[in-house]
Parts: sequence; C-alpha cells; structure tokens
Amino acid sequence: MKSEPDTVCALATPPGIGSIAVIRLSGPRTFDILDQITRGMKPSRQPSGTVRLGWVEDSNRREIDHVMISVFRTPKSYTGEDLAEISCHGNQLIADTIIKLLRQHGCRLAEPGEFTRRAVLAGKLTLSQAEAVLDLIHAQTTAALRSALNRYEGGISKLVTQLAEELRNLVADAEYQLGFDEPDTQPLNLAKRVKQLTRKLDRIITRGKQNQYVYKGAEVAIVGRPNVGKSSLFNRLLGQKRAVVTPAPGTTRDRIDASIVLGDAQIKLTDTGGITGRSAGTISRPAAAQTCKAIEQSDLVLTVFDGSRPAASADQEVFKAACRHRAIYIINKSDKPRRFEPDFLNGNPGIAVSALTGTGIGRLRSMIARRFRLNLGTVVTSTRHLELLEECRTALNHSRKAPDAETSAFELKAALDALGKIDAPCTSTDILNRVFSRFCVGK
Repeated sequence: MKSEPDTVCALATPPGIGSIAVIRLSGPRTFDILDQITRGMKPSRQPSGTVRLGWVEDSNRREIDHVMISVFRTPKSYTGEDLAEISCHGNQLIADTIIKLLRQHGCRLAEPGEFTRRAVLAGKLTLSQAEAVLDLIHAQTTAALRSALNRYEGGISKLVTQLAEELRNLVADAEYQLGFDEPDTQPLNLAKRVKQLTRKLDRIITRGKQNQYVYKGAEVAIVGRPNVGKSSLFNRLLGQKRAVVTPAPGTTRDRIDASIVLGDAQIKLTDTGGITGRSAGTISRPAAAQTCKAIEQSDLVLTVFDGSRPAASADQEVFKAACRHRAIYIINKSDKPRRFEPDFLNGNPGIAVSALTGTGIGRLRSMIARRFRLNLGTVVTSTRHLELLEECRTALNHSRKAPDAETSAFELKAALDALGKIDAPCTSTDILNRVFSRFCVGK
C-alpha cells in the first residue's frame, strides 16, 4: 500500500531579523496541526485563498506570537497539497519556536527544495519551470530575471514540445517506411529532414551556451606587462578605487576580484600581476602563476598595452598568453602621443582608451557587454538542458549517418528519449535529486 506523504514545514524567508518571517507547511495534516497550535481561529474551517489573524500557542497555552495564517487547499496550491503559510514577526527566536512546535505536533522539517519538488511530482510545475524558480531567486541582472520568467512561464516546455513533435513525425515516417523499403537503405527525404532538425539544434545549443553568461556570470581578466595601466583600468571599469595605483611597476602582486554588471551579465573582473617576459624573481613568480590561472579561467581576456611606449618582448608574451582565448586588445594611455605600433596583433587595431581620463571607456564597456548579452533566439540557459540537447543532436547525427533504415529509426528514438528527459523526469529520482540539491530549505 502507498503510504501517506509526510507533512513538512520550513522557514520560507531568510533567517535573521526582519519585519516578518514566513513559515510554510504542506501535506495532508497541515490544517489538523494548525488547529492544535492556534487560538482565535480554526484553519481547518478557513476557506482556501484567505488570510486570518490569530495566536500561536504552545502546549501549555502560552502565547508565542500574534500571526497571520494563509490557507491554500488541495489541489489549488503551490505543491498541489494542503498548504499554509504562517506570517509571524521577523524574530528568529519566534520563528524557531513555532517550527519546533510544529515538529512536536507531527511536522517533518522539509528538505532543500522539497516544496517545489512536490509541486513537480503533483504536476503543478514542469521540471524546467521548477529550475526557473531557482533562477528567479538568484537572478543578478534584469536580463537574467527576464530569462528566468520566460522559462517559468513555460518557454522551455514550448520549445521541447515543438522539437518533440518534429522528432515524433520523423520516427513515425521512419517506422512506416521500414515496412515497405529495403532494410539496408535509408530514404533520402528522411535524411534531409533529420539534417534540417540537426541544424536547428545547432543554433539552439550555440545560443544557449551564450545565454549561460546571463545566468552564471562571466569571468573577465585584465592582463598586460607591468605598468601599462591595468589597475587604473580596473578601477575605471568599476567606477571606484579598489586596486592600488602607483608609478612604480609591479604594484599588483596578487589578483584582485570585483563584480560589476555590464549589459545583461554579471561580470567578475580580475586585476592581475604584470607579465614580464623574462624569468621572474621569487616575489613575482607566484604573481605570474596567479595571472596564468586567471587567464585560463576567464571567459574574456582584456589584454592591455601601453600606447605611449614602443612594443617590447613582454608585450609579445602577453599576446601569446591571451590570443588562445577570447580577447579584446586595449591600447591604453591614449592621452599621450602614441608610440605603440606592434605587428604581432595580426592586424587587430585594438581599442584606444585612457584609464586616466576615461576616454574610450564607454566604448570598451559596450564591447564587453556585447560579448555576454542575452540571445533572445532561445530560452535555453541550463547546463542540464544543454547536455540533453547535445545528446539529442548526437543521436540525430548518428541517425543521418546510419548504414540502414532500421539503425536510423533506432537513433531517432534515442534522440526523442534524450529530449523527453528535459521535462518528463518524474520517474527518475537521480534527475530530481540533481535539480533540487541546489535549492534552499523552504522553497
């Protein structure tokens, strides 16, 4: 026999002191438990979608707090179960006391993301909508918020439905033709349609990877030889003085990190130690290692040169270190006569700026922002979704190159299965655990 689900509770607002704290309960005994701890109301008789004022009392009928209780009855609730929210005064001691009282009366403390997990299992949300809930909570920019709202409103589900419909038609046609064609041949028109769908997936995946910057942020490192103005540029981009700036070379020994929002993405900006182009001393060697690490970890490298001095061997070392990555080449100190005319930039003129006066900084900000802007052509941002779309694309490629119609049909079914995992995972505990392990308790 199927056992009755637990009734769970958790603090749904951040811990600490505030105007109110909200405690959430969900499960079959929600209203029975509330009846036992309240005075001046009967939550079990309260209509769904209403709020009532009353007292929470302990087992000795001592008052704990004057609270508001909101009632949401099954199935019209977030979790699909009987659900209630207790709004008490925002004192952590009060909230902890009420939660302790609820547990004494049979509530279990909810696991991370358990309320949203129950919503998915009850069919109130798709898994992609549940993932969008987490992204809504953690969005750092307006673009990230818009993207999460799009997915919360079913953007991923609509995309999956459209792709799955095309795939089901391909599978049906492949199986139909198996009954009439020779098994060692593959219809050319089917291969052409598979190729078209593969190209569509290529575009979705490429745009989805670009959109990940909006959600997870981007790592941008500022590199160059000593005294080219890296720290001045770092401060200018931040709009505040974070890094020490002096005329003496080698001031920056350790990497300095700070966050800014440029366009659609949160940018983690890193100021690094100078690359000297020769054997470093014992002090600068660790700084050089930190710089190399920052470059390897970066999504974009701002490569800075001193426009007022001729190119040196160290500048070539800087270029070699950065050219293997996405880079913007910056000719700093444009307020002085230009003497920097390198031939190793492969014809790239770079962008002229002055970290001292601010000339060209607005253009540089725009260039950085364009590298990480939200691509409105797709709603995909999740690593899990991208992995499954890539799995689907791989199966499509195998189908197109299959030696016979039977193998081709098998690969088309594998592609459809991969696509189905995006929004139909309720039978897979592993997938659910992977998604909800990132949630906080109470959501």
